[in-house]
Amino acid sequence: MTDFKDDIFLSRWLNDELTAEELKRFEASEDYTLYCKIIEGTEKLQAPTYNLENAFASLKKAREASKTREIRLKKWTRVSVAASVILFLGFFAYFNLFSTTTYSSNYGEQLAFHLPDGSKVILNSKSTATFSKYNWENDRNITLNGEAFFDVEKGNTFTVNTSQGNVTVLGTEFNVNALDGFFNVTCYEGKVKVDDFKNTKTTYLTPSLNYTNTQTTKPKVININNSVPEWLEKRSVFRSIPIKYVFDALEKQYQLHFEYKFFNDTVLFTGSFPNNNKHIALETVLKSVNLKYTIQGNRIILED
Repeated sequence: MTDFKDDIFLSRWLNDELTAEELKRFEASEDYTLYCKIIEGTEKLQAPTYNLENAFASLKKAREASKTREIRLKKWTRVSVAASVILFLGFFAYFNLFSTTTYSSNYGEQLAFHLPDGSKVILNSKSTATFSKYNWENDRNITLNGEAFFDVEKGNTFTVNTSQGNVTVLGTEFNVNALDGFFNVTCYEGKVKVDDFKNTKTTYLTPSLNYTNTQTTKPKVININNSVPEWLEKRSVFRSIPIKYVFDALEKQYQLHFEYKFFNDTVLFTGSFPNNNKHIALETVLKSVNLKYTIQGNRIILED
């Protein structure tokens, strides 16, 4: 008797290789129905179709896309590196060639420094000077806010730019004081050209000549006998100047703040005060115009 559970028998049955007698006996057996159900269930399970050509094409396309991304990434990396280098060189050129240099003095301080050509600058208290080192020999320009003494080496035109006007020289010694509504220039050596924004006429100064223009006075040129600015000798000197600018000089020298309501600060003042003694400086200026005042810290309150 044939064993229906034999793998070879089942394989022969599935391949229709059983004899008629074997098939008859198998169909009459108890196992026939069970095996038929197994075969029926197996046929319902369909394996997914797999197209080898399409799969290969998809794989090839994916690899080419990966290579393209890699090439783009490498190209972008090279571009990024190149851009970074260019950017770095640009910043280097800007900060080393086109950037500006600034010097500022504090209250009661004098600050000396040299320009690229050896010219010397001395700032008075609370003053600022700005210039660019780039192409300095051919473009000697400096911006001043406040007061400074200049000892300029000979060379191309040297210009001091201020909010009140410009001062131009070739090589000389001169002093510039530029405040809001106040412009004062003194020549100590050589020749100085003064272009005052509030005066259409150009003024030329030779040694010992002083130019002054304020909001409340007319431009004037006077002769002085000093060989250097008085503030370099620790004195601040004023010649018929509105007293409001004297207050400003005191504030910068001693870190003060003047407060008043009704006092006429256009009154002209002629005189001086020391730059190393606050008490004497205040007495000298305020007593000379019969002003009474009180001191509260750094506040100078005028009794109008």
